[in-house]
Amino acid sequence: MRVLPSVVVAVAVVSVIGCETATPVQPFAPMSAAAAASVGKPEIDPTYANGTTVYMIGPHVIPNARETMPNAYAHAEELYLVSYPQASVPAPGAGPITLPSGYQPQCDPCFHPGLPAPFVYHDHVITGAPGMGTHGTAGEFKSPWKIIVLVYNPAYVASPTFRPITSAADLDAAEAAGNVFLPINSGGSNPYEVDTGNLLICPIVSKHA
Repeated sequence: MRVLPSVVVAVAVVSVIGCETATPVQPFAPMSAAAAASVGKPEIDPTYANGTTVYMIGPHVIPNARETMPNAYAHAEELYLVSYPQASVPAPGAGPITLPSGYQPQCDPCFHPGLPAPFVYHDHVITGAPGMGTHGTAGEFKSPWKIIVLVYNPAYVASPTFRPITSAADLDAAEAAGNVFLPINSGGSNPYEVDTGNLLICPIVSKHA
């Protein structure tokens, strides 16, 4: 499997945490009106929650919400964007990848509006979904999600026995293990996570709608 050089990861992470205005490198920057009009049917993204695959539908992003909506941000649940490193920065039109284990990412790739290109191969991991706890409902779980980026350690995903992280609890255990993710936030409170400061507002459903 191709492996993303650490310098490329570092540059991408600076783009994630350093942009305050809507620019092409800001993570999950909102689409223009013309782009939104051309999308049509809402995008449906597979997502892991407590070891189960659920789906996010038609997400709406609020950039820089940590500063502009501090109360909402403080009470938001985490949405982890767990990325697969590549040897070079993927360009639009890049094809799918298959790990040595045979696994293919949920986003293989997904060029989300404004997402830095090094992170387009990724999985989504959230803390809950319909029927999984106090926030569960009969069919939908609408919540603000704070977007947090991680990058797998290339050596870890190169294993033929690799299995993806599919729950927030497993993600915490993987961070504690110390060899699963790259330390992309040196000096931060959690060296493996970059908090983008953005909120994602979208419904979560228990099965493909």
